[in-house]
Amino acid sequence: MHSFLLILIRVLALCLMICAGALARKRGVLNSDSTRCLSFLSTNFIYPAAVFASLVGNFTLTGIVARWTLPAGTILIMGLGFLAGTIALLFLKKNTPGERRMFHFLCTVNNYVFLPLPLIMQAYGDAGVGLLSLSTIGSEIAVWTFGVVAISGGFSLKQLKNLLNMPMIAVLLSIVVLALREYLPWTPSPGSIFSELGSTLMGTTQLFGAGTVAIAMIVAGSRMMELDCKTLFRGLQFFLVPMRLLVVPALCLAAIYLLPFDAEARSILAIIAVMPSSIASVTLSDFFSADTETAAASVLLTHLVGILTIPFWMAILTLL
Repeated sequence: MHSFLLILIRVLALCLMICAGALARKRGVLNSDSTRCLSFLSTNFIYPAAVFASLVGNFTLTGIVARWTLPAGTILIMGLGFLAGTIALLFLKKNTPGERRMFHFLCTVNNYVFLPLPLIMQAYGDAGVGLLSLSTIGSEIAVWTFGVVAISGGFSLKQLKNLLNMPMIAVLLSIVVLALREYLPWTPSPGSIFSELGSTLMGTTQLFGAGTVAIAMIVAGSRMMELDCKTLFRGLQFFLVPMRLLVVPALCLAAIYLLPFDAEARSILAIIAVMPSSIASVTLSDFFSADTETAAASVLLTHLVGILTIPFWMAILTLL
Protein backbone atom coordinates (compact mmCIF):
# COMPACT_ATOMS: atom_id res chain seq x y z
CA MET A 1 0.00 0.00 0.00
CA HIS A 2 2.86 2.35 0.83
CA SER A 3 4.49 1.75 -2.57
CA PHE A 4 1.18 2.41 -4.32
CA LEU A 5 0.74 5.74 -2.49
CA LEU A 6 4.33 6.71 -3.25
CA ILE A 7 3.81 6.08 -6.95
CA LEU A 8 0.50 7.94 -6.88
CA ILE A 9 2.08 10.99 -5.21
CA ARG A 10 4.92 10.99 -7.74
CA VAL A 11 2.55 10.78 -10.70
CA LEU A 12 0.41 13.57 -9.26
CA ALA A 13 3.53 15.74 -8.84
CA LEU A 14 4.36 15.02 -12.47
CA CYS A 15 0.82 16.02 -13.49
CA LEU A 16 1.13 19.34 -11.65
CA MET A 17 4.33 20.15 -13.54
CA ILE A 18 2.68 19.22 -16.83
CA CYS A 19 -0.27 21.46 -15.93
CA ALA A 20 2.07 24.45 -16.09
CA GLY A 21 2.68 23.73 -19.77
CA ALA A 22 -1.01 23.16 -20.41
CA LEU A 23 -1.90 26.45 -18.71
CA ALA A 24 0.76 28.31 -20.71
CA ARG A 25 -0.71 26.89 -23.92
CA LYS A 26 -4.29 27.71 -22.92
CA ARG A 27 -3.40 31.32 -22.07
CA GLY A 28 -1.53 31.80 -25.33
CA VAL A 29 1.94 32.02 -23.82
CA LEU A 30 2.91 29.03 -25.97
CA ASN A 31 1.72 27.85 -29.37
CA SER A 32 2.74 24.93 -31.58
CA ASP A 33 5.75 26.74 -33.08
CA SER A 34 7.09 28.11 -29.79
CA THR A 35 6.67 24.68 -28.19
CA ARG A 36 8.74 23.17 -31.00
CA CYS A 37 11.41 25.83 -30.50
CA LEU A 38 11.45 25.07 -26.78
CA SER A 39 11.98 21.38 -27.61
CA PHE A 40 14.92 22.22 -29.86
CA LEU A 41 16.43 24.51 -27.22
CA SER A 42 16.16 21.81 -24.57
CA THR A 43 17.51 19.00 -26.76
CA ASN A 44 20.45 20.93 -28.17
CA PHE A 45 21.57 23.03 -25.20
CA ILE A 46 19.92 22.56 -21.81
CA TYR A 47 19.67 18.76 -21.72
CA PRO A 48 23.31 18.20 -22.87
CA ALA A 49 24.44 20.54 -20.08
CA ALA A 50 22.52 18.41 -17.56
CA VAL A 51 24.12 15.22 -18.91
CA PHE A 52 27.63 16.68 -18.75
CA ALA A 53 27.16 18.14 -15.25
CA SER A 54 25.70 14.89 -13.91
CA LEU A 55 28.46 12.66 -15.26
CA VAL A 56 31.44 14.91 -14.51
CA GLY A 57 30.06 16.08 -11.17
CA ASN A 58 29.15 12.67 -9.74
CA PHE A 59 31.44 10.01 -11.19
CA THR A 60 35.00 8.95 -11.79
CA LEU A 61 36.13 6.90 -14.75
CA THR A 62 37.38 4.17 -12.42
CA GLY A 63 34.04 4.07 -10.61
CA ILE A 64 32.14 3.78 -13.88
CA VAL A 65 34.35 0.94 -15.05
CA ALA A 66 34.04 -0.88 -11.70
CA ARG A 67 30.22 -0.80 -11.82
CA TRP A 68 29.90 -1.29 -15.55
CA THR A 69 26.98 -3.72 -15.14
CA LEU A 70 24.60 -0.86 -14.26
CA PRO A 71 24.99 1.16 -17.49
CA ALA A 72 25.26 -2.12 -19.42
CA GLY A 73 21.97 -3.18 -17.83
CA THR A 74 20.08 -0.08 -18.90
CA ILE A 75 21.42 -0.47 -22.44
CA LEU A 76 20.09 -4.04 -22.30
CA ILE A 77 16.68 -2.83 -21.09
CA MET A 78 16.29 -0.34 -23.92
CA GLY A 79 17.77 -2.77 -26.42
CA LEU A 80 15.09 -5.32 -25.54
CA GLY A 81 12.44 -2.60 -25.81
CA PHE A 82 13.83 -1.73 -29.25
CA LEU A 83 13.68 -5.40 -30.29
CA ALA A 84 10.12 -5.85 -28.98
CA GLY A 85 9.06 -2.66 -30.77
CA THR A 86 10.63 -3.86 -34.02
CA ILE A 87 8.59 -7.07 -33.89
CA ALA A 88 5.43 -5.20 -32.91
CA LEU A 89 5.77 -2.93 -35.95
CA LEU A 90 4.93 -5.94 -38.12
CA PHE A 91 1.35 -5.55 -36.86
CA LEU A 92 1.19 -1.78 -37.48
CA LYS A 93 1.63 -1.64 -41.23
CA LYS A 94 -1.54 0.46 -41.68
CA ASN A 95 -0.34 3.22 -39.38
CA THR A 96 1.42 6.33 -40.66
CA PRO A 97 5.25 6.44 -40.70
CA GLY A 98 5.21 9.07 -37.94
CA GLU A 99 3.01 6.90 -35.72
CA ARG A 100 5.17 3.83 -36.35
CA ARG A 101 8.39 5.67 -35.51
CA MET A 102 6.91 7.16 -32.35
CA PHE A 103 5.53 3.77 -31.28
CA HIS A 104 8.97 2.21 -31.74
CA PHE A 105 10.63 4.92 -29.65
CA LEU A 106 8.03 4.61 -26.87
CA CYS A 107 8.64 0.86 -26.70
CA THR A 108 12.39 1.50 -26.51
CA VAL A 109 12.77 4.38 -24.06
CA ASN A 110 11.09 4.53 -20.66
CA ASN A 111 11.05 6.93 -17.71
CA TYR A 112 14.48 5.93 -16.41
CA VAL A 113 15.06 8.70 -13.83
CA PHE A 114 12.09 10.77 -12.67
CA LEU A 115 9.71 8.01 -11.56
CA PRO A 116 12.17 5.33 -10.33
CA LEU A 117 14.07 7.87 -8.22
CA PRO A 118 11.66 8.05 -5.24
CA LEU A 119 11.10 4.28 -5.27
CA ILE A 120 14.82 3.55 -5.21
CA MET A 121 15.44 6.26 -2.61
CA GLN A 122 12.76 4.76 -0.36
CA ALA A 123 14.07 1.21 -0.77
CA TYR A 124 17.85 1.71 -0.87
CA GLY A 125 18.58 5.23 0.38
CA ASP A 126 21.33 7.50 -0.96
CA ALA A 127 23.42 4.53 -2.07
CA GLY A 128 20.60 3.44 -4.36
CA VAL A 129 20.26 6.95 -5.79
CA GLY A 130 23.98 6.90 -6.64
CA LEU A 131 23.56 3.58 -8.42
CA LEU A 132 20.56 4.95 -10.34
CA SER A 133 22.66 7.95 -11.42
CA LEU A 134 25.40 5.63 -12.62
CA SER A 135 22.89 3.58 -14.61
CA THR A 136 21.84 6.71 -16.51
CA ILE A 137 25.12 6.63 -18.44
CA GLY A 138 23.86 3.53 -20.23
CA SER A 139 20.39 5.04 -20.53
CA GLU A 140 21.73 8.16 -22.27
CA ILE A 141 23.81 6.07 -24.66
CA ALA A 142 20.79 3.88 -25.44
CA VAL A 143 18.45 6.87 -25.98
CA TRP A 144 20.82 8.42 -28.47
CA THR A 145 21.55 5.16 -30.32
CA PHE A 146 18.58 2.75 -30.13
CA GLY A 147 16.17 5.60 -29.49
CA VAL A 148 17.40 7.77 -32.36
CA VAL A 149 17.27 4.83 -34.79
CA ALA A 150 13.68 4.11 -33.67
CA ILE A 151 12.35 7.66 -33.84
CA SER A 152 14.12 8.53 -37.09
CA GLY A 153 12.83 5.44 -38.88
CA GLY A 154 15.76 3.05 -39.15
CA PHE A 155 19.50 2.95 -39.56
CA SER A 156 21.33 4.03 -42.66
CA LEU A 157 24.47 5.99 -43.43
CA LYS A 158 22.28 9.10 -43.60
CA GLN A 159 21.15 8.43 -40.02
CA LEU A 160 24.72 8.68 -38.67
CA LYS A 161 24.26 12.44 -38.39
CA ASN A 162 21.36 11.82 -35.98
CA LEU A 163 23.56 9.65 -33.76
CA LEU A 164 26.14 12.42 -33.51
CA ASN A 165 23.90 14.81 -31.62
CA MET A 166 24.50 17.23 -28.77
CA PRO A 167 23.50 14.90 -25.89
CA MET A 168 25.71 12.13 -27.28
CA ILE A 169 28.56 14.62 -27.70
CA ALA A 170 28.01 15.61 -24.05
CA VAL A 171 28.40 11.96 -22.98
CA LEU A 172 31.60 11.55 -25.01
CA LEU A 173 33.01 14.86 -23.76
CA SER A 174 32.22 13.82 -20.17
CA ILE A 175 34.23 10.62 -20.59
CA VAL A 176 37.16 12.61 -21.99
CA VAL A 177 37.04 15.06 -19.06
CA LEU A 178 36.83 12.22 -16.52
CA ALA A 179 39.81 10.50 -18.15
CA LEU A 180 41.88 13.71 -18.13
CA ARG A 181 40.95 14.43 -14.52
CA GLU A 182 41.92 10.94 -13.43
CA TYR A 183 45.09 10.36 -15.41
CA LEU A 184 46.52 13.84 -15.98
CA PRO A 185 49.59 14.20 -13.74
CA TRP A 186 48.78 17.85 -12.98
CA THR A 187 45.98 18.89 -10.61
CA PRO A 188 45.22 22.57 -9.88
CA SER A 189 45.78 23.51 -6.27
CA PRO A 190 42.70 24.49 -4.20
CA GLY A 191 41.97 28.20 -4.41
CA SER A 192 44.04 28.72 -7.54
CA ILE A 193 42.67 30.54 -10.56
CA PHE A 194 42.39 27.24 -12.45
CA SER A 195 40.52 25.58 -9.60
CA GLU A 196 38.10 28.49 -9.32
CA LEU A 197 37.61 28.55 -13.09
CA GLY A 198 36.79 24.83 -13.13
CA SER A 199 34.32 25.03 -10.23
CA THR A 200 32.65 28.11 -11.73
CA LEU A 201 32.21 26.42 -15.11
CA MET A 202 30.78 23.30 -13.47
CA GLY A 203 28.41 25.36 -11.32
CA THR A 204 27.20 27.29 -14.35
CA THR A 205 26.70 24.08 -16.33
CA GLN A 206 24.69 22.53 -13.48
CA LEU A 207 22.55 25.64 -13.18
CA PHE A 208 21.91 25.72 -16.91
CA GLY A 209 21.07 22.01 -17.09
CA ALA A 210 18.75 22.15 -14.08
CA GLY A 211 15.95 23.40 -16.31
CA THR A 212 15.77 20.13 -18.26
CA VAL A 213 12.96 18.46 -16.30
CA ALA A 214 10.86 21.63 -16.05
CA ILE A 215 11.08 22.31 -19.79
CA ALA A 216 10.25 18.69 -20.61
CA MET A 217 7.13 18.95 -18.44
CA ILE A 218 6.09 22.26 -20.03
CA VAL A 219 6.52 20.87 -23.56
CA ALA A 220 4.53 17.75 -22.62
CA GLY A 221 1.73 19.86 -21.14
CA SER A 222 1.60 22.13 -24.16
CA ARG A 223 1.42 19.17 -26.54
CA MET A 224 -1.27 17.47 -24.45
CA MET A 225 -3.47 20.52 -24.98
CA GLU A 226 -3.47 19.63 -28.68
CA LEU A 227 -4.81 16.14 -27.99
CA ASP A 228 -8.10 15.04 -29.44
CA CYS A 229 -9.83 12.66 -27.00
CA LYS A 230 -10.02 10.16 -29.85
CA THR A 231 -6.20 9.94 -29.75
CA LEU A 232 -6.33 8.51 -26.24
CA PHE A 233 -8.65 5.67 -27.22
CA ARG A 234 -7.51 4.63 -30.67
CA GLY A 235 -6.13 1.17 -31.41
CA LEU A 236 -2.50 2.22 -31.33
CA GLN A 237 -2.74 3.20 -27.66
CA PHE A 238 -4.45 -0.07 -26.73
CA PHE A 239 -1.48 -1.83 -28.31
CA LEU A 240 1.23 0.42 -26.88
CA VAL A 241 0.14 0.49 -23.22
CA PRO A 242 0.39 -3.30 -22.65
CA MET A 243 3.59 -3.41 -24.73
CA ARG A 244 5.27 -0.70 -22.64
CA LEU A 245 3.94 -1.76 -19.23
CA LEU A 246 3.67 -5.55 -19.48
CA VAL A 247 5.45 -7.15 -22.44
CA VAL A 248 8.69 -5.13 -22.41
CA PRO A 249 9.07 -5.27 -18.58
CA ALA A 250 8.52 -9.05 -18.66
CA LEU A 251 11.27 -9.49 -21.27
CA CYS A 252 13.63 -7.19 -19.37
CA LEU A 253 13.05 -8.83 -15.98
CA ALA A 254 13.60 -12.28 -17.47
CA ALA A 255 16.94 -11.12 -18.91
CA ILE A 256 17.99 -9.34 -15.70
CA TYR A 257 17.33 -12.41 -13.55
CA LEU A 258 18.81 -14.91 -16.01
CA LEU A 259 22.05 -13.01 -16.63
CA PRO A 260 24.77 -12.90 -13.94
CA PHE A 261 24.10 -9.41 -12.53
CA ASP A 262 25.02 -8.91 -8.88
CA ALA A 263 22.09 -8.57 -6.46
CA GLU A 264 22.51 -4.81 -5.99
CA ALA A 265 22.57 -4.04 -9.72
CA ARG A 266 19.70 -6.46 -10.34
CA SER A 267 17.47 -4.68 -7.79
CA ILE A 268 18.07 -1.23 -9.34
CA LEU A 269 17.68 -2.43 -12.93
CA ALA A 270 14.47 -4.32 -12.14
CA ILE A 271 12.80 -1.13 -10.92
CA ILE A 272 13.95 0.83 -13.99
CA ALA A 273 12.69 -1.92 -16.31
CA VAL A 274 9.02 -1.60 -15.27
CA MET A 275 8.68 2.16 -15.74
CA PRO A 276 6.24 3.82 -18.22
CA SER A 277 7.10 5.82 -21.36
CA SER A 278 9.71 8.56 -21.23
CA ILE A 279 8.56 12.16 -20.76
CA ALA A 280 11.33 13.12 -23.18
CA SER A 281 9.45 11.38 -26.00
CA VAL A 282 7.23 14.46 -26.36
CA THR A 283 10.22 16.78 -26.69
CA LEU A 284 12.04 14.46 -29.08
CA SER A 285 8.94 13.95 -31.22
CA ASP A 286 9.22 17.64 -32.09
CA PHE A 287 12.95 17.42 -32.69
CA PHE A 288 12.70 14.41 -35.04
CA SER A 289 9.36 15.38 -36.64
CA ALA A 290 7.60 12.27 -35.31
CA ASP A 291 3.98 12.02 -34.12
CA THR A 292 3.65 14.41 -31.16
CA GLU A 293 0.02 13.43 -30.52
CA THR A 294 0.96 9.78 -30.09
CA ALA A 295 3.83 10.76 -27.81
CA ALA A 296 1.72 13.03 -25.58
CA ALA A 297 -1.17 10.55 -25.35
CA SER A 298 1.18 7.66 -24.58
CA VAL A 299 3.00 9.53 -21.83
CA LEU A 300 -0.31 10.37 -20.19
CA LEU A 301 -1.82 6.89 -20.50
CA THR A 302 1.25 4.84 -19.53
CA HIS A 303 1.84 6.93 -16.40
CA LEU A 304 -1.80 6.62 -15.33
CA VAL A 305 -1.95 2.87 -15.97
CA GLY A 306 1.51 2.57 -14.42
CA ILE A 307 -0.08 3.41 -11.04
CA LEU A 308 -1.46 -0.14 -11.20
CA THR A 309 1.24 -2.03 -13.11
CA ILE A 310 4.26 -0.79 -11.16
CA PRO A 311 2.98 -2.10 -7.78
CA PHE A 312 2.11 -5.35 -9.57
CA TRP A 313 5.68 -5.77 -10.82
CA MET A 314 7.10 -4.70 -7.45
CA ALA A 315 5.06 -7.44 -5.79
CA ILE A 316 6.38 -9.97 -8.33
CA LEU A 317 9.95 -8.84 -7.63
CA THR A 318 9.59 -9.57 -3.91
CA LEU A 319 8.92 -13.19 -4.83
CA LEU A 320 12.01 -13.58 -7.03
